[in-house]
Amino acid sequence: MSKIFHHPLVLFGLGVAVGYTVHKYRKEIILAANEAADKSKDFVLQQRENLEDILEEGKDKAV
Repeated sequence: MSKIFHHPLVLFGLGVAVGYTVHKYRKEIILAANEAADKSKDFVLQQRENLEDILEEGKDKAV
């Protein structure tokens, strides 16, 4: 089986298939990537706020 995947025509065919699929769904891929980036930014901001809250509670308890 590994010999089949090392054959140049098989690799070329897989490259063509992947390229076609990416080209066909490029808009959806870009939208999904942008959506994931936005969600990750929101997550980071939320975690930063949580950390700030925890630090404030720690300062209040220390005083």
